[in-house]
Amino acid sequence: MTLYVLLTFTALLAGMAISVRAFGTGCKRKRMFREIYFSIEDVDGIGILYTKTGEYSAILRIENPVQKFSADIDSYYEYTRLFTALAQTLGEGYALHKQDIFTRQGFEETGNGRHEFLSESYFRYFKDRQYTDNRTYLTVTQENRKGNLFSYDDKRWKDFLVKIRKVKDQLRDAGIRTQFLDKAEASTYVDHYFTMDFSDKPVAMDSFKAGEECVEMGGRKCKVFSIVDVDSAGLPSLVRPFTNIEVNNTEMPVDLVSMIDSIPDARTVVYNQMIFMPGQKKELAALEKKKNRHASISNPSNLMAVDDIKRVQDTVARESKQLVYMHYNLMVCCDKGIDLQKPTNYLENSFGRLGIHISKRAYNQLELFVNSFPGNCYGMSVDYDRFLTLGDAAACLMYKEHIQHSEDTPLKIYYTDRQGVPVAIDITGKEGRNKLTDNSNFFCLGPSGSGKSFHINSVVRQLAEQNTDVVMVDTGNSYEGLCEYLNGKYISYTEEKPITMNPFRINRQELNVEKTGFLKNLVLLIWKGSQGTVSKTEDRLIDQVITEYYDVYFNGFDGFTPPQREDLRKSLLVDDRNNARGGRETEEERQARIEREIDEIERRRKELKVEGLSFNTFYEYSVQRIPDICHENNLAGIDLSTYRYMMKDFYRGGNHDKTLNEEMDGTLFDETFIVFEIDAIKDDPLLFPIVTLIIMDVFLQKMRLKKNRKVLVIEEAWKAIASPLMAEYIKFMYKTARKFWASVGVVTQEIQDIIGSEIVKEAIINNSDVVMLLDQSKFRERFDGIKAILGLTDVECKKIFTINRLENKEGRSFFREVFIRRGTASEVYGVEEPRECYMTYTTERAEKEALKLYKRELGCSHQEAIEAYCRDWQLSGIDKSLAFAQEVNKAGRVLHLERNRRKTIQ
Repeated sequence: MTLYVLLTFTALLAGMAISVRAFGTGCKRKRMFREIYFSIEDVDGIGILYTKTGEYSAILRIENPVQKFSADIDSYYEYTRLFTALAQTLGEGYALHKQDIFTRQGFEETGNGRHEFLSESYFRYFKDRQYTDNRTYLTVTQENRKGNLFSYDDKRWKDFLVKIRKVKDQLRDAGIRTQFLDKAEASTYVDHYFTMDFSDKPVAMDSFKAGEECVEMGGRKCKVFSIVDVDSAGLPSLVRPFTNIEVNNTEMPVDLVSMIDSIPDARTVVYNQMIFMPGQKKELAALEKKKNRHASISNPSNLMAVDDIKRVQDTVARESKQLVYMHYNLMVCCDKGIDLQKPTNYLENSFGRLGIHISKRAYNQLELFVNSFPGNCYGMSVDYDRFLTLGDAAACLMYKEHIQHSEDTPLKIYYTDRQGVPVAIDITGKEGRNKLTDNSNFFCLGPSGSGKSFHINSVVRQLAEQNTDVVMVDTGNSYEGLCEYLNGKYISYTEEKPITMNPFRINRQELNVEKTGFLKNLVLLIWKGSQGTVSKTEDRLIDQVITEYYDVYFNGFDGFTPPQREDLRKSLLVDDRNNARGGRETEEERQARIEREIDEIERRRKELKVEGLSFNTFYEYSVQRIPDICHENNLAGIDLSTYRYMMKDFYRGGNHDKTLNEEMDGTLFDETFIVFEIDAIKDDPLLFPIVTLIIMDVFLQKMRLKKNRKVLVIEEAWKAIASPLMAEYIKFMYKTARKFWASVGVVTQEIQDIIGSEIVKEAIINNSDVVMLLDQSKFRERFDGIKAILGLTDVECKKIFTINRLENKEGRSFFREVFIRRGTASEVYGVEEPRECYMTYTTERAEKEALKLYKRELGCSHQEAIEAYCRDWQLSGIDKSLAFAQEVNKAGRVLHLERNRRKTIQ
């Protein structure tokens, strides 16, 4: 029995010691946590918190509506209007408590984690990269009438249930994703708040100690900063919901309190924003009394107070504003060994620049901490924690932004957000849950050195990995490395081995308006040149010749049918009369002569045979048939000599006789990644546009027959066909692509290409719902033209001029940013890749030579060469790729740094 008493007494003393250590000796402090909640109950799927003081609360998980760095000032004002409306909906006796929680964490890829080599390298490169995540919760609380006895009020309870659903509906109507926490989620959220640990790991309740300067829990400590000191309200006279930062001589709007997501040394930050809705008549009466009290003593400070109160009264009366009480505080949680003075100085300086002087007398740390629990906001003291102001002014101090998230889409193209964290987007704008575009054609503009080819390499590599057939037309060897890595087909035009194809060879099923239209454009391109002018007569003439050419091949010509003979007779008679031919011939003689002419035309038509389909047989047919068509239709002004001369260059024995008469490699249809490198003919005004046009037709055939996603990327070669002659064909191709799960993209670096060409605007830009712009600083003085043609808004221009200019480079390797607009949605993303991807995309000669040396000496695949090269590069300690490549080329051999390192260790 004695032993039992001793053990009980020892346990009691130990419990008292722990309690004193955690909560101090005051009885009020000991009971603080026990006196918050009565229970958490589930009501129709909503977790309702009941406090011991009789308040009801419901918690909504929401996402702030303003995209960080969106540059959209209106969205900040819309946010304040929304929360002002929420406050008016709730009315007297309610409070809104918004908690924005910021946590530092490392990047982890979501998904199955099984990737191809370069994607695996990509996610390994970003693994554990630190970034600030944020989540937001909104608690709606109904105040209980304070008294000695709490009683259930059915009317108030029903009003609460109605009001919280109205709040949810208003948030939803404003486009904000929102969901009530259920009982389990609400309980978990409270536990996470208590430990200041919002990770997905199980919550551990550590020892707790409260002091005047901070609250400690386990290995962490938390300091609470009151934003407004009620005794000396250090606020500017005018408050906006945003502030401007200067980026590249452009003002960029950011959240008024945007600095709170980057507090130094903070592991977790909770921004508590509380708005209390009092009775308006009561507060206005109190203001009137306060005004009269100040007016009774005439001195400058009192007169200023009177003027301030009058302005508030006028605003409330004229604009139906709502008076509210507010309380804002910041909880900054750091590791226990961190000096809290650093985050304190940071906050004081940051808020000071806004004209806001945060309270330096927040000695009631435990009280602030406890009263900031979800649903416990009415514990905040009316005397020294709440500040009276207008509803819209209070909303200005709310945090309004969210970070970028990966999109819900089966097609994932990874960029980085502006923190440097990978996010996946649907580059087409068509395949994600939210459809942004009508077509996925794209236009990319970036000056030399802006990272344009590096960006496109990254995009097409990821497309190729996701079952997309890629065809590229290049003029600078920008995609040679990627093509080799993907075991694609790299076709380079040389005089010894030109790119050849037989566009005239088709089967009967392929003969349609689209195909004859393409061949007509090809013939006119050879005849007139890319910048030539084609009359309607010439266009119709070539169309007729092509139609008859295939009709003869597939059906033959045995003579005119009676209707055809009659039409031709009438046509020749009309021409004969109009030209007053025949002299004194009788009508019978004229009829006989016309019949002889028809017989002669028929005989000549029968002599025209097409034994096979090729440019050669078309040329032979056309040079005989065109004069007859001109005669039959009395056509004048057709320059047949020029036609024969220009066409003959591609005919048998001509300089380019193989180009249009030999079949293209038949295996290309099954190739999933093809690069046509035509740099050798980029200065040839005749071949360049013709070869480009034919490659486009090859893509069209692939596009029609293959069922998977297809993309055609045309680099500078597109300029060869951006002519009035080709405009309609380009429009047709762009509009057709979207019907066959395909997209066409053009890439250029010259500003004049888009400013000075109506064809680009009408045929390409107007049919491209996706626009990509890299650093436009070089074009700034001439950007108005680009802005007008691309239809850019002022908000989008602000984003564009922040490209590569934000202070977001610390802890990151070299990267470039790109502005992407899909439909009306636009954002700036980062193109940051690991060394393995860089060496795959590089166009630097020394780097390509060094990689080829590794591949040659090791006798390995392209992937294995990249792996070995990047291992040695890492071990060399050299940051710059070019510097390491020069070391390799200087040595003239594989460095084998990893093998040498192992020998040294052994």
